[in-house]
Amino acid sequence: MINLMVVNKREKPNRKYKEGKLEKLLEAQVENVIAVGWRPEEVVIVANFEHEHMGIKTVFAELNGHCLSGSKMFAVKWLLDNGKCGENEIIYAHDLDAWQNYWFDPPEMRDVGITTYSTSKYNGGSVFWRPAAADIVDRVVEEIGKGEEQEEPALNRLLKSKDYRDRVTLLDNTYNVGCSGFVPRATRAKKPIRVSHFNPFNRIAWETHRMDRNYEGVVSISARLEELLRRHFNLATAIADVKGIERGKEEWVKNEKKK
Repeated sequence: MINLMVVNKREKPNRKYKEGKLEKLLEAQVENVIAVGWRPEEVVIVANFEHEHMGIKTVFAELNGHCLSGSKMFAVKWLLDNGKCGENEIIYAHDLDAWQNYWFDPPEMRDVGITTYSTSKYNGGSVFWRPAAADIVDRVVEEIGKGEEQEEPALNRLLKSKDYRDRVTLLDNTYNVGCSGFVPRATRAKKPIRVSHFNPFNRIAWETHRMDRNYEGVVSISARLEELLRRHFNLATAIADVKGIERGKEEWVKNEKKK
């Protein structure tokens, strides 16, 4: 199995990932995947700039400027087109802020394995691809490359189409518990949660995944991952606005009782 990450740096860094933040995320990810059990030769980081950490160097490839997240699809295509993936080898392509808690073997799947949000919408942040899906990858890349559609709309439209839907496996949310719809995704996911998807620079995201911001008793992050992230990021040890959250929880309970 190949662990594939993509770092597509803008010429002018935006507010979310200003100068230096992408490198910080990348280095934390490298340390995490090695700690969780990946061998360096199994980790491929495709980027539009040079970087090295713990002996793992980025690989330069032309990425997509229209849809930065969609560059994962361009990287999957690059692996397949350049013989970087064995005939029976699965590519695990994930966002730079999707953090693996524990080792896992490839899931049982058809040509594509993907999770959803709390709804039926596919989430492109943590996806498994077999080489047999090369034609699907080509089609998604083609659609994104037109500059009219982002990654997830293209994935949802194509993977749910009659042409490809029978080749897609819907995976358990344990492979991708994100911030949107966190409670249903986290509670229905198999435990322990394999992948926690959040940006550690985002205070509310951290509070949601680690500090039980939703008062549901769900913590998605392992003790090992928390220790690693705290070495790289300035992370809270308590919820910043407890009273505000409590007021919101009380209002939610009142509204539920009225139904």
